[in-house]
Amino acid sequence: MKRDFEEISDDEWEKHSSFKPRFPKKESSSLPLIESFSYQSKKIEISEGSSDDLLEITNDSLEDDDADVAEVRPQTNRARRFVVDEDSDEDFVVEEDTGPIFLDDDDEEEVEEVDVVGKALQKCSKISAVLKKELYGSSMSACDRYSEVETSSVRIVTQDDINAACATEESDFQPILKPYQLVGVNFLLLLHKKNIAGAILADEMGLGKTIQAITYLTMLKYLDNDPGPHLIVCPASLLENWERELKKWCPSFTVLQYHGAGRAMYSKELNSLAKAGLPPPFNVLLVCYSLFERHSAQQKDDRKVLKRWHWSCVLMDEAHALKDKSSYRWKNLMGVAQNAKERLMLTGTPLQNDLHELWSLLEFMMPDLFATGDVDLKKLLNSEDKELIARIKSILGPFILRRMKSDVMQQLVPKIQQVRHVSMERMQEDAYKEAIEEYRASSLARLEKSSASTPKSITEFIPRRQISNYFVELRKIANHPLLVRRIYNDEDVVYHARKLYSKGAFGFECTLERVIEELKSYNDFSIHQLLESYFGSESKGALEDNHVFLSAKCQALADLLPSLKRDGHRVLIFSQWTSMLDILEWTLDVIGVTYRRLDGSTQVTERQNIVDAFNNDTSIFACLLSTRAGGQGLNLTGADTVVIHDMDFNPQMDRQAEDRCHRIGQTKPVTVIRLVTKGTVDENIYEIAKRKLVLDAAVLESDIEVDDETDMPEKTMGEILSALLLG
Repeated sequence: MKRDFEEISDDEWEKHSSFKPRFPKKESSSLPLIESFSYQSKKIEISEGSSDDLLEITNDSLEDDDADVAEVRPQTNRARRFVVDEDSDEDFVVEEDTGPIFLDDDDEEEVEEVDVVGKALQKCSKISAVLKKELYGSSMSACDRYSEVETSSVRIVTQDDINAACATEESDFQPILKPYQLVGVNFLLLLHKKNIAGAILADEMGLGKTIQAITYLTMLKYLDNDPGPHLIVCPASLLENWERELKKWCPSFTVLQYHGAGRAMYSKELNSLAKAGLPPPFNVLLVCYSLFERHSAQQKDDRKVLKRWHWSCVLMDEAHALKDKSSYRWKNLMGVAQNAKERLMLTGTPLQNDLHELWSLLEFMMPDLFATGDVDLKKLLNSEDKELIARIKSILGPFILRRMKSDVMQQLVPKIQQVRHVSMERMQEDAYKEAIEEYRASSLARLEKSSASTPKSITEFIPRRQISNYFVELRKIANHPLLVRRIYNDEDVVYHARKLYSKGAFGFECTLERVIEELKSYNDFSIHQLLESYFGSESKGALEDNHVFLSAKCQALADLLPSLKRDGHRVLIFSQWTSMLDILEWTLDVIGVTYRRLDGSTQVTERQNIVDAFNNDTSIFACLLSTRAGGQGLNLTGADTVVIHDMDFNPQMDRQAEDRCHRIGQTKPVTVIRLVTKGTVDENIYEIAKRKLVLDAAVLESDIEVDDETDMPEKTMGEILSALLLG
């Protein structure tokens, strides 16, 4: 009997499944100790008392989208806000907030009818005029965005100031900024000078946003005697890099990495200091986003500690992680950041899918201005509305600095994009057609039982979860037929289950029937992995090396990689799924090339070591990475070729992956190769990705508009499957 499968991550499997195979143990090295930190006696203003967590949730490990969250009314006692008289042409002024203002119940219905987006745009246009005058003077009318750096007249600091601020007798490090990076630091200092409590540094990936932000924090101390404390939030994979760069560029700062074993070590001490009203023993505290996603007692206590201190700057790296204002992450982090003097966001992809996601970033950055309450932004922010897109562009100027590589680094090596459409061989094509026929029969059977007479889409009679399952299965087959079960029939499963049962592969406490049932849900490659782990690669039933080339994409890699190696190139290969990375490891072993691997399961303490080893050791030809874990923030300029094995629905994830090697420090031209399997949903995903990138360019770049003649309707998974199963 066929079953529906749903792709889940390795982390979810570890959390939610207590019944899993026991692979033979491998030796593991103990984690290195985290360095101790020194106390400083700097006097820093401390908040008296604390508030409870923003959310009270009983489940311990809920992730962002696992449950509905009640709307939390934002507090308004922020450190600074600006007030704009909508009927006045006068400069905006900054004044202290007088406390929370709430509407009566009778007014709520009226508020919902107000064009909150229009009001925010009207206020922003006045602030924009003031800031543009500061930036460009009399030439402001000729400039559409701040990437026109040559015309900027703001010179708050120079390179000499930065040299003096970063100077230290113990190091001969030269803190040299590129001209556009100096403009970025001055931009942030201008907003600080104007008492604007938020900004988004949105330079394209690879232009050094981290260095600009760190220099800005250094200059706050040098110019304004503001030593912090500052809170930096980033993905776990970037903690080590942030600590390294802070120590290099801000040698006078005390930096504490509050994650993993270090968090447990310092938690009690920080808690006692905060309760006693004493200043924190650091200038910068580094934490990762997971601190605001989980709801264990320990993490709730950690967030309470963070709320007790008044932060000078809360800085969010890879800030597109805050694109969903209804998520636990957004709300819990806002509970800590709302009273900070300023909130600085770094993201090379501020617009990933829709305009309302960009608005979520703006609301986090400046909640007084961009707060929308319960208004449905998806209805107000229509990405097909050209007039709205033009208005949105007008609000970005005051708060968002975005430069493209083409704007500021003409000397940067070129990036060449290639799309290789690969054709399936007989077995893979048969597997794909069989899956479509099976899902079509199942859909038609469900349609007969439903009340929908002539449905336009399968979404009218098939649950959303089922549609997702169908789509994931088709994507698996398009990537590799071993990701479904076709080679091992039911008789094979029973035979191998008996052998594995005798070895205690699933634990000796379970029954043979339970092992058989579980193994029937496994794909061909997972069964092969179990057999190889317990009986060796030569065991009866284990797949042979030629099975790895049943995939059109793996065949393409077998042709491509040896030629790249001969020509002196080095490669990054990205996939969304760890199971596909496992198969790619097998592929590279058969081809005979050296490689390293980095995915979500890689220990944080090991990630930077892998990056350094790959960049410094030219004998390592390739690096396998998961798109989401390995595509953010890492510097892998040792490679000059990127292979996107399977594309993400969100094209910004793939762009981030590309820029792991197309960035500052790269000396060779970079080639990006996308593999697309012909005649599969791969082609649909590619078209959707192109459409989303058109919207991104229209909103964030000047002189670019959505062209109706080339406009492609954005298809959802349901629409794609409707064409396949009902067409």
